[in-house]
Amino acid sequence: MSDLPPTDGPPPSDATVPTGGDGGEPGFRITSAEDTGAPTEGTPAPDGRRHTLVVVAVAAAVTLAAIGLFLATRSDPPPPPTTTTTESTTSTTQTTISTSVVVARAIQPTIQVTATPPASWDEEPTGVRYGPPPPPSSAEALAASGEAPVPLPNPEYPIQGRQSTPVGWMFDNPTSLGDPFVMLVTEQRGDHLQVQVPVRPNGTVGYVRTNEVELSTIDQRLQLDLSDRRLRFLEGDVVVADTEVVIGKESTRTPTGRFYVTDEVPRDPDGAFGPLILATSAYSEQLDEFDDGVPVIAFHGTNQPELIGSEASNGCVRMPNEVVTLIGDRLQLGARVDITP
Repeated sequence: MSDLPPTDGPPPSDATVPTGGDGGEPGFRITSAEDTGAPTEGTPAPDGRRHTLVVVAVAAAVTLAAIGLFLATRSDPPPPPTTTTTESTTSTTQTTISTSVVVARAIQPTIQVTATPPASWDEEPTGVRYGPPPPPSSAEALAASGEAPVPLPNPEYPIQGRQSTPVGWMFDNPTSLGDPFVMLVTEQRGDHLQVQVPVRPNGTVGYVRTNEVELSTIDQRLQLDLSDRRLRFLEGDVVVADTEVVIGKESTRTPTGRFYVTDEVPRDPDGAFGPLILATSAYSEQLDEFDDGVPVIAFHGTNQPELIGSEASNGCVRMPNEVVTLIGDRLQLGARVDITP
């Protein structure tokens, strides 16, 4: 969603790499760790921050209602979970919360997330699983078909602020866009958390200690139905915004599954991305690189409102500028994003 410096080195696969956004829009990308260039012309870095996150471009829209500025992630600990279902596995009782999610915010300059659970994970007598069941995942379908894209980041292709390690991943805090690094908590057992992390394959989980993060509870969500190209923003059970959107075209489909908002990026209201970009933990599953950057999926405004309701983007979700402003005024980092087929 912004013209950021290109990555150094080749993309991680032989996939065809477009050189610009559809409809003449620029690409928003996460640059590689080796990049040291300055932002390209026409891409101011909001608040003086050096932007290294790059999201697949998607431009179009101005119609419908309005929404404003981002609320910082709450630092208060989550309340005792309100259970809706209880299930038993071999030795662990797990509880599901209805609509809220728990978000982990890193408290140190970097955080190591391991790809495998600690040895004590399966020995814990009790555990709590957070959030309702996720929607169907296109990443799982691709993996089952043997067509899963290459992981990002990987040892040959680090991303600034996100790097693979021998045991998992290392993430910078704050992010390369200057926001606190957050993860969606999916389960807790003892003093460890299972968390969803912003890497590809989409929906990948890892593990951290509870004393490495601050926890908060968020009852907000973006709910996108690809079948009717409709986005809803809810707080609890209250629909705050409801709008048609632009979604990815067949060759660069918008992925399905559960994701979360990682960053917010103010932009030029008259530009291709409208006044605000909401970057997510999702990546394109058809592109390994976009416009010399990493193809992160985002929700943003547009300067092509005539395309609203169509399949025209490279995977991102475009909405009316008034709506993305309204959402940005209220949305908290870590809010869940559910995308259904």
